[in-house]
Amino acid sequence: MDDKKPVRREFYRNSASYCRVMDVVSAVTFGLFQVDGGGTVGMLSVRWEKLGNELAPQLHAYYDSWHVLASFPDVLARMGEITGPSCSPEAFCQLLLDCGFVNRVERGVDDHAEPTLIR
Repeated sequence: MDDKKPVRREFYRNSASYCRVMDVVSAVTFGLFQVDGGGTVGMLSVRWEKLGNELAPQLHAYYDSWHVLASFPDVLARMGEITGPSCSPEAFCQLLLDCGFVNRVERGVDDHAEPTLIR
């Protein structure tokens, strides 16, 4: 990836088929995406799993996206303020919007349905 290309904070809700494959109830992927071309600097996700009688969100980040996670102190601080059932996928998407992320679906990017491998 070209480090000189402009990037933007973006997110998307993962498709139902992705969630079935990953064995989660819901998932939101977020990260730094190239403004032109759709490549990424790194992606992370929050995945909601059935844990006993409740849905529990889990932050998921592969090692090659840890630097991107470290660049989101505002997101981590906001995540630290919410717990329990108030952290629904919808609430997390709103948190990302509040932190300046762009919803890829609303900007017309339709490549969000399938998972993208990070290299």
